[in-house]
Amino acid sequence: MNAPLAIAIVCPTAWPPGDDIAWRVHEEADALARRGHRVTIFAPGTRANGLGAHAAALSRTGGRGPDAVQAEPGTPRVLIVGRARKTGSRLGVSPFDAASQLETAISDGAFDVVHVHEPLTATPGISVLRRADGVTATTFHRHDPMTGAAFMGPLVTKSLGRVDVRIATSHTVEQSVMQILGGSLITMPWGADPSSGTPPERGLALVARGRDRAGLRFALAVARMLPAEVSGPIALMGPREAPWRTRTAIPKSLRQRIRVVPDTGPDSWRDLLDTAAVVVLGTPSDVDGPVAAQALADGRVVVAPRSGESDGRLQDDLDAVVLAPYVRTPWAETVAALLGDAPRRSRLGAAARHASVSWDATAAGLERAYTDALARHDRGAAPAEGRVVADLRVRPLAGQDPGRLAAACWDAGLDVIAVASPDGVAVAAAMAAVAPPQLTVILGQEIATSDGTIVGLFLGADVPSGLPFADTAARVHDQGGVVVIPHPSSAAIPTAEVLRDHAGDIDCRELASAAGGPAQRPVVRTARALGIVVSAGSGTDTPDALGTVGVALRPFRDGRDFIDALADGELVRPRRRRMRRTRAARRTS
Repeated sequence: MNAPLAIAIVCPTAWPPGDDIAWRVHEEADALARRGHRVTIFAPGTRANGLGAHAAALSRTGGRGPDAVQAEPGTPRVLIVGRARKTGSRLGVSPFDAASQLETAISDGAFDVVHVHEPLTATPGISVLRRADGVTATTFHRHDPMTGAAFMGPLVTKSLGRVDVRIATSHTVEQSVMQILGGSLITMPWGADPSSGTPPERGLALVARGRDRAGLRFALAVARMLPAEVSGPIALMGPREAPWRTRTAIPKSLRQRIRVVPDTGPDSWRDLLDTAAVVVLGTPSDVDGPVAAQALADGRVVVAPRSGESDGRLQDDLDAVVLAPYVRTPWAETVAALLGDAPRRSRLGAAARHASVSWDATAAGLERAYTDALARHDRGAAPAEGRVVADLRVRPLAGQDPGRLAAACWDAGLDVIAVASPDGVAVAAAMAAVAPPQLTVILGQEIATSDGTIVGLFLGADVPSGLPFADTAARVHDQGGVVVIPHPSSAAIPTAEVLRDHAGDIDCRELASAAGGPAQRPVVRTARALGIVVSAGSGTDTPDALGTVGVALRPFRDGRDFIDALADGELVRPRRRRMRRTRAARRTS
């Protein structure tokens, strides 16, 4: 690292930490701060957090610069934003009351990185990502993070399509997110730092933290099959929700042998493991949780159910023991054998320590991801000498304020925009008339042919709708224009058969869009290898979504020269000019 980063971490759940998301934010923030970064945590709180003082501090951010919200290097700072509402009997994921304050603090250029955890919960996370000036990152925690996302389609596409770094806490979460959003994610499992010495010779820890009580009943059934002289002391951690259910689930024959450890965070996880030589994970969801991570770091022997999660993280008989889930007798026999086999426990425990991930290693991974994204931003902000950055499909409608949209294009880091409205060339001409002098506007039109939608660029007059593809393409070319096939996710384009039959009339294809994410880069490379000229455009009419994707290419004179220049163009993420100014100011301060 050449210089510490200013990092904002947005936590959706109540502070001080009381659940896994907040505890992970706490650990990551501490580890990043130890590496010298300025880390500020924004989270909802309660009256006990001094909401009034925090609100007053945030209300004074205007004109005070980064010092109003940044932390000192090495020590995380917590700013409480809004009040966490109660869900049932606990503080849960809830909306912030002071979303506007959070957005102001995030969007004033104070942070190099804005990292939002669980962005699809009912918090301002989505809007924060849209307004952030720096690198954006998200971490998805739950196996079902897309609940309700279908009702948020446009907002999700605009916000998450712009995210630079997407992280999943497990392979299962990664697959769940990819099914909905596409693209790629970085998997960063729970970290843990070793906390205890040599594991005891006997002792059992039962972990069944999920809301599904089937895992709790199964773990207790396994323990019930083990004589006291075999198991040694037994410690149990059940669901955090309604903890009284944990005690009522314990059979009478075990109540005198089991010590219940309430789940109150890292200290309780270490307490649970202190008396355990073997740790039994009741359900697949426990495999990717923090207690399992702490058990591996402390060299405990973990017995886990076979699942997609355990297959991705644990290796049977190398760093853990993996069994078919919910089969009592084999589990009891395996646990009893492990408790009586000290050499095997020692071997598995040493491998478990080696396989565990420390929080410092997690912070180093986050740091690499952030700096790589910053480098991509820098390349987008400063293309090679003589090259310009273009969004090659902006789609305003008649009646929108052309001046506001044109100014937003320039602020988004664009030098060139291609304006193609379904309402005709006049919309593009209106934007060109009021655009900043440094911004080049290509006049175009989105044209509905009888075979599907296409885009014509470098036009001087409207092309009628409803004509066959070939006739429409001919009218575009007669004006010296170029024919672009828009991204299939954004328009009802002609069928593959039509495109194949009229391939000679197509000048370029839009294969990179705002929603595509990193996964579209291989598609672009393959298309170029086949000789296809590739375009890229946001396809938006909203200022906040401009510059989600772009192309860096040499300047051009006309439509034909544009196609030649585009053939050597580079897919980039334009970097907002406001962000460039704020980062430059910090470097010189």
